[in-house]
Amino acid sequence: MLAGYIEDFHLSIIILIFILSLVILSKSADKLIDKAVELSLQLGLSKVVVGATVLSIGTTLPEVASSLAAAIGGNGEFGLGNAIGSMITNASLVLGVGALGGIIPVKKGMQQTFLFMSGLSFLFIGTSFVAGMNEAGGLLPRWSGGALLVILPLYLWYTVKQKPDHLMEELPVEAANDSGGPAEQGGLIKSILILAASSLGVTAGATLLVASAEVGAARLGIPDTVISSTLVAFGTSVPEVTTTLVAVRYGHGELAIGNVLGANMMNLLLVMGTTISILPGGVSVPQSYYLLQFPILILIFILLSIPILTKRVESINKGQGILLALIYAVYLFFNFI
Repeated sequence: MLAGYIEDFHLSIIILIFILSLVILSKSADKLIDKAVELSLQLGLSKVVVGATVLSIGTTLPEVASSLAAAIGGNGEFGLGNAIGSMITNASLVLGVGALGGIIPVKKGMQQTFLFMSGLSFLFIGTSFVAGMNEAGGLLPRWSGGALLVILPLYLWYTVKQKPDHLMEELPVEAANDSGGPAEQGGLIKSILILAASSLGVTAGATLLVASAEVGAARLGIPDTVISSTLVAFGTSVPEVTTTLVAVRYGHGELAIGNVLGANMMNLLLVMGTTISILPGGVSVPQSYYLLQFPILILIFILLSIPILTKRVESINKGQGILLALIYAVYLFFNFI
């Protein structure tokens, strides 16, 4: 295991490896998404299908890769922390920072997605409680992961049917422009090679990220579930933060909440579904999650239900943005104490 090779390194070197692995993972994932979208459009897939499937899954690639690498090593709790931490980060920090930069309008079509995400999250938490709650915590059985993966294509089908504008806006300009005619053989081969190299970069970055996070957490005396739900979750959510700030700055604040809802659905269905399904015994849920992570997630959903579900409120304003950012700060504080 890679962690065995770096556990003797100085802490500063381990931290450097952690940061470098995040950069490699993020940059490789971005390039992989761009080329996957480009190839899909060149091969004749519609923008709606590409946006709702290739792009939607691709934006969650850092979380998927790191959680998968951890699960293969037998550390399912790392994947749990990454997925739940990313959901919390997206819904509090990303939307909070975005609302501070301007108003985030809420479209009516987002209500169904929000209700489905909230209901599925409550069912997810309830399953972990009922399936094996004891003094150590709860349990997410393997079949629950399989159920999430079964729901994934249904959600993607629903997303394609709704023709989400926020995903269309994110399609790479070059890919969209090149989709009109057949791809040249040289360009196609080059794209495939870049796609393969990017895949290797994602794999290497995720493996290094998990190994350095586990060793660093052990060296600092911090549970790796805390590292995965805070530092790793923040690192893999940086693209969403950047996208939201740019969208709000240029007057497209409505894209921000669409991105967050889509990313959180992918974290729940794809990241958690894959992580739980890989491990024969399922994933153990630490007791601390019922005291901090899950209550914080529920609190955020309750706060977001006001602008999303209330007819009189049609946007997330600066006041709510400040509250969301404060909730994330409280979340970080209690994680590390």
